[in-house]
Amino acid sequence: MNLSEKIKSFLKLRNVQYGIGIFFIGFLVWFSFKPKKVSAELATIHRGTLIQYVEEEGISRVKEKYSILSPVNGVLKRVEKHAGDVVKKGEIVAVIDWDYKREVLSPIAGKILLVQRESAGPIAMGNPILDIGDTTKQEIVAEVLTQEAVKINADNPVLLEGWGGNPLTGKVRLVEPEAFKKISSLGVEEQRVRVIIDFETPEHMGEGFKVLCKIETGREDNRMLAPSSAMFREGEEWAVYKVVNGKAKKTILKVEIRSGAFASITDGLVENDEVILFPGEGIKEGSIVK
Repeated sequence: MNLSEKIKSFLKLRNVQYGIGIFFIGFLVWFSFKPKKVSAELATIHRGTLIQYVEEEGISRVKEKYSILSPVNGVLKRVEKHAGDVVKKGEIVAVIDWDYKREVLSPIAGKILLVQRESAGPIAMGNPILDIGDTTKQEIVAEVLTQEAVKINADNPVLLEGWGGNPLTGKVRLVEPEAFKKISSLGVEEQRVRVIIDFETPEHMGEGFKVLCKIETGREDNRMLAPSSAMFREGEEWAVYKVVNGKAKKTILKVEIRSGAFASITDGLVENDEVILFPGEGIKEGSIVK
């Protein structure tokens, strides 16, 4: 009997067949319950400066806007100027027939912001005709919650983003002294105060542009920083999943300050530890991370 026939005879034995079946069943069970590797984005804990800021939307506006009103009762000739037109100081922007032709002049060099009355016809003294302003000299107005406004002072640096161009820098000129009530988009009554921000106006920014204002209120140097996107609530405490030997380990943190993208921590992590960003339902204690 050659080797091939001996193997076939061996495999026909009932005990051998049972053994092979048990082996494959055991392998399938082991494979089914084997921990799966979970893809995750990691970040490294480091020391740095934590910048504290108040974040609020703001609106650009011309610093000095002039509303041109009819100086007399008369008949307005059709206004030939349009929004966006550049005008010189002293340039004729409207004409009103009174006892004689009355020319209305621009008080400044700037641009037409809005034409409020274009058509010819009778007009009463004091009725608006158009608005003029210098769009190269603008400011940002942010309406900030009063409990946040108390942290803001004149000359605080401001980062301006989200207006459609590159980020801009500015500084607080004024926190207005009087607050006002405002109803939020959720229907909640809030007390807010206007914060006025100076900045170098870029060429393509007009009046009424929406801007995200990050108003700096403090800096803490040489702090251990953990990314906010790695943190989640564990009861009353903050936690992260730290990666230890390739596995996720839930770790409770002692948080000193949270601000924006980072938090300053005093316990739970050390420099160069790795944590999992945006931990979802697929991440749990002991998950194998790749």
